[in-house]
Amino acid sequence: MLDYFGDRHQEVPGWLSKNFVFLGDYVDRGRQSLEVIVFVFLMKITFPDKVFLLRGNHECKPINRVYGFQVELAERFEKEQGSNLFHMFNEAFTHMPLACLVGGIILCMHGGISPRLTSLDEINKIPKPLVDPNSNELACDLMWADPMMGLKGFRANAIRGVSVHFGEDVLHSTMAQLGVKLIVRGHQMMMNGFNFFGNQKLVTVFTAASYYPDRANRGAVLHVDDSGRMGFHVLSPHSGGGEKVFTGEHEDANRFDVGYIMSVADEKKMTGGGVRIAIDVHLNKEKRNDDHNTP
Repeated sequence: MLDYFGDRHQEVPGWLSKNFVFLGDYVDRGRQSLEVIVFVFLMKITFPDKVFLLRGNHECKPINRVYGFQVELAERFEKEQGSNLFHMFNEAFTHMPLACLVGGIILCMHGGISPRLTSLDEINKIPKPLVDPNSNELACDLMWADPMMGLKGFRANAIRGVSVHFGEDVLHSTMAQLGVKLIVRGHQMMMNGFNFFGNQKLVTVFTAASYYPDRANRGAVLHVDDSGRMGFHVLSPHSGGGEKVFTGEHEDANRFDVGYIMSVADEKKMTGGGVRIAIDVHLNKEKRNDDHNTP
């Protein structure tokens, strides 16, 4: 999550004095996904010009069907009602933006950059409703891509089996081409709540403290003031320990969440040099359609 400069001198009871960007993955994160997604939707409805909700890779029906959200709704509602809610929420997810631009220089998304990301207009062209993000390579990368230390260029993401990994070289060249100074993304648990990459040109922000209570990760909120200075509000992990609360079908759903930006060597250890799922990544520069929202 990111909060940034707002109406500091116009504080009114019941009104937000800051702007907020949420980076996605509101569901599949414990037993109260429903409360989380309803709360952020209410925030967006109440403060439409103050709250910006980006779509994460878990705001997709094939993912949240097996990673917990569908199970939660089925447990808490009658069968037909739970099914209807599941489909209605997922219909709403198809209309969510995939990126936003803060102050003209900070680009935010859930996943990462893409070989298809040649201009901000390419994001604006992504068609909505977008039912299947995998049908649009740029959309898929904005929701799924990860940075990797020691990598040159882009290559297939062998750990996730979808989208790409990207190195510092293409991060810097893409940012120069887009005219942005910082990229803020989520998608990966960080033990300290945040982690920089590419000479502090990209920062991963993970707000959920105690995502794995047995590993006691911190959470973080990035704050940007009206002068452009940044700071982090770090959330301490809960005490008590225990296993991560998970209601989906995949017991090892996040076993690749190591808590830091992975390197090429880490990838080889985890995959044995192979890929988890065979995928075909086309790295040509052909333009595609896309979506981008400017707070």
